[in-house]
This record gives sequence, C-alpha cells and structure tokens, in this order.
Amino acid sequence: MNKQLAEVLADVFGLRLAEIQPELQKSEVGNWDSLKQMDLVMSLERQYNIALDIPDIKRMISVAEIMAVLREKGVDLGG
Repeated sequence: MNKQLAEVLADVFGLRLAEIQPELQKSEVGNWDSLKQMDLVMSLERQYNIALDIPDIKRMISVAEIMAVLREKGVDLGG
C-alpha cells in the first residue's frame, strides 16, 4: 500500500493508516458519502497534480479502484 495515498485516504475519511487496504470498500466506511467523495477528489487532485473527471470519480468506490484510476492518470504508486 502506497504510504502517501494511505495518508490522504486516512485524512479524508478519519481512519487509521492500518485500516487503509486495497480491499476497503466505500460501503465499509460509514462517512464515505457524496461530500466525502468530493473531498477525496479534491485531495487527490491536489496531492498528485491531476484532474479527475466524472467517470473516474464514479469508479472510485474502493481503495483498489482509486489506485487503478490514479495509475491510469500516470501516478506512480510503486509496487
């Protein structure tokens, strides 16, 4: 798990770093609603200097999908 991404997700969703795993789904995070989704989008765009469009945003319903979208945008997450 990429530490930088984990820190962004932990900050946005108020989770511990240990809770951020690729298997984590939106349905498992109580406060992951539409407002938090937009907070996530803005945080990722700022952190990685990218622009996310609506299809990307709709896909991001798990940590694994977030990682896939970021990689498609050219973000190097290592591993």
